[in-house]
Amino acid sequence: MTANPKPLYLLLALVVVSTVILVGYQLIKPKPVQKQDEWATVFRELGTLSSPRLADLNNDGILDIVMGAGSVEFRTSDSAIIAVNGANGQLLWNVRARDQIFGSPLFLDITGDGIFDVFIGGRAAEFKAIDGKSGSVIWDYFTNSDNRTPSDSGTYNFFSPQFIPDQDADGLADLVVAAGGYVKAAPHDPRRPAGRLLVLSSATGKRLASAVMPDGKETYTSVVVADFKRDSHLSIIFGTGGETLSGSLYKASLSDLLKNDLSKATLLEPGYEKGFVAPPVLADITQDGILDIIANSVNGRMVAIDGATEQVLWRVNVPKTEAYCSLAVGFFTDDDVPDFFTNYGIGTWPQLNRSVQLMVDGKTGQIAFQDSLGSFQESTPLAFDHNQDGFDDALFSLNYNRLSTISNQLLVIDFHNDTTYQIGKRQFGANVASTPWLGDLDADGLLDLVYCHETNPVDLLSISQKKGLKINKLKLAVPTSKNRVWGAYMGSDHDGIFRGKRKPSS
Repeated sequence: MTANPKPLYLLLALVVVSTVILVGYQLIKPKPVQKQDEWATVFRELGTLSSPRLADLNNDGILDIVMGAGSVEFRTSDSAIIAVNGANGQLLWNVRARDQIFGSPLFLDITGDGIFDVFIGGRAAEFKAIDGKSGSVIWDYFTNSDNRTPSDSGTYNFFSPQFIPDQDADGLADLVVAAGGYVKAAPHDPRRPAGRLLVLSSATGKRLASAVMPDGKETYTSVVVADFKRDSHLSIIFGTGGETLSGSLYKASLSDLLKNDLSKATLLEPGYEKGFVAPPVLADITQDGILDIIANSVNGRMVAIDGATEQVLWRVNVPKTEAYCSLAVGFFTDDDVPDFFTNYGIGTWPQLNRSVQLMVDGKTGQIAFQDSLGSFQESTPLAFDHNQDGFDDALFSLNYNRLSTISNQLLVIDFHNDTTYQIGKRQFGANVASTPWLGDLDADGLLDLVYCHETNPVDLLSISQKKGLKINKLKLAVPTSKNRVWGAYMGSDHDGIFRGKRKPSS
């Protein structure tokens, strides 16, 4: 009797179909993202004046990078704000804006999905809240519903914001931010609109308060907010003036701002013929438990002001320089008082072709280190104990202009051993204003470094054309457990306040 072949054929067909389905699934199923210890990615035809900050936006346990970007000034870009996967450098989402976004973000979950949302601003009255998970815009402060330009409506550049306690009873912290600057004004032209401080609802972008600068001047300063007397009464530190026009450093109460009035603000320090552009830092250098105020003025001067008495503690003047970057704070000398490292441009705006670096002893106000390296840049240095000897080191980005070729390099200054050395390789293009980020990106107990630069090798400022924005991630063999880090623009907590204590040497 002949056997029936049908069951055999059916079995063979079932095996083939199952194999096809299995192979197809292997081809189309989502592949897990592999963490890379080091990566670099280039976004073509973009540039940046923004500093990266990090938050986990895709819930993979690895921090992701958010920063402002854009094309040349006055040009719209579909990638003026970008979010990049911290695991591998791939783009997560991008957001369009009318002009360059130069601010740095703050993060707060206002959608209730467990993922941080993003607040960031820049030129042409751009200030947005963005869903951190999807990249969709939650709200935009300025809308062009009446066909007015931002400047015609009296709204100008937005700088980096700070959180303040909930003001509109929705259970969410709200925002204080400076808005100012007038790009149509010629240098030295005093006819400029006054800058403002604004209080905005984080949930809706609604303006809750607004007040003009106490001296009627322009403003370019990202504000710092603190409770100096630890009595729940918040104060705001901000500056006025600019590169060519005078201004001052002020302290105002949040309660007065909420009344739409800054007329009672305390003038802490005049800027004389120029203003205050870079945000100040707060650190206790009098060791009385009260934060003191340390700031750079544009005219090449660092000033320290007693937070308790509002009197000047010391001043440092560096003739024939101008200051546009803030300060790194760390224990660079051998006492328990925080010290300060910064970078000034040599010359007068816009002719600032060289730089000078200086470290100031916070206790005495004396320059403890000075050098002159590289071309102009205004990104803020960082501070960490790279060699784990109990003394903090400074890390900063340096531009070079040699034989008409622009390049940039990360350098570390070990003040204790009087040595300077590089981290990573030299890169083509310049980093003019992007402060690196230093922290534990992937929770492995070691410090990671994220730094950005433009890729144009022939134009320091890339004014006429943006060739590309490169974001680099490096793994450092430095344990986070043995470090206290000033690791981002306005510090690791993004608020300009230094809370570190000196750690004993190993």
